[in-house]
Amino acid sequence: MVVKIFYFVVAIFSAVMIFLAAQDPYLANVLKVDTKISNMQVNDVVDYEINSTKISGVYESDELNRYNDRDEFLDFKARILRGNLRHFLSSDKAISQNDEIIFQKNANYENNDSLKFKSDEVIYNTKTKIVRSEANFTITRNGDKALGDSGSYDLGKKQTQIKGLRAWVEEKQRF
Repeated sequence: MVVKIFYFVVAIFSAVMIFLAAQDPYLANVLKVDTKISNMQVNDVVDYEINSTKISGVYESDELNRYNDRDEFLDFKARILRGNLRHFLSSDKAISQNDEIIFQKNANYENNDSLKFKSDEVIYNTKTKIVRSEANFTITRNGDKALGDSGSYDLGKKQTQIKGLRAWVEEKQRF
């Protein structure tokens, strides 16, 4: 009798397991991948750009959040050496998505040639090598100052296009 009950329970258990295996998993709908939620977070990021003879760039971020379609860097800073120019770049937030890097909130650029650029948002396309800003910006160099409503700079052609340009140029007096 005990053996018959055991076989009956095993048969019911087997039928239920086959039925459950044929169904969609219960948690599949509950645990759908949400692209608005970061799937990886890294704190205190430091990345070095190295060639065969020297370190040509240091990129730092307090926090990196990786999503399916983009990477977000919080409190981003970069120090880059190209030729005899040293470039310093910082922003509160940087987003790398497809071929574009978007620097948001307090985007600042400086180099050791006394050039400073400040804006709320700067977009750099890594394929076309074009830097653009749709937000108001300020450029200063030594005593010269230029303000613009929006603009772009083509690094390959070395061409600048600016809308709403207002500039003040200081000229040294010659005696």
